[in-house]
Amino acid sequence: MKLTNATALRANAVLFCLSTCVAIIPSLILSVLFGLFDDNAPLLPYHVATIGLTLVVMLSLRWAARRAFDAALAAHQVRLLDEPADQASIDAYCARAWLVQLHVELQGRHCID
Repeated sequence: MKLTNATALRANAVLFCLSTCVAIIPSLILSVLFGLFDDNAPLLPYHVATIGLTLVVMLSLRWAARRAFDAALAAHQVRLLDEPADQASIDAYCARAWLVQLHVELQGRHCID
């Protein structure tokens, strides 16, 4: 497996795990508020709803990361380097650097200091 594919795979796995953690919180709160744990309700609809919310959060974060990357690229706060490998350099003063880094790593590039 190429190093860039491993980077993209790792970034997607981290994004999915983070999105799942974010999606579980409202699902758990709603289940407690409506007393769904006490009724022995079927769990499949709640699992499907949590996975659906996970995908919505994941796509929203990908969209926000793409917008942050485009804004940083237009403001010359990120540079894409081709030598020696697919790398990117993010300016220290970039306002949404973590979103820019997320987008860069989802594309399979490495961030350097």
